[in-house]
Amino acid sequence: MEREQAVSVAKKVSYLLIISGIAMISATIVYFSTVPISWTSYVGIIVGGLMLGTGSMVIRFIKKLKLDIKSSH
Repeated sequence: MEREQAVSVAKKVSYLLIISGIAMISATIVYFSTVPISWTSYVGIIVGGLMLGTGSMVIRFIKKLKLDIKSSH
């Protein structure tokens, strides 16, 4: 039961990372359209991309290692 809970929590965290990464990238693009571009804007895109990539990588590893709750039964 502990393993299933850990996998479930990891999936939820990875989905939250994906959603927040998309939101951060979208907010940075809107910021680009309203003010002159500065180096902080690039930091927003980089951090959003890292969050998006990390979340998708965790989900891919869960599916690849067959740790998913649905595939283990």
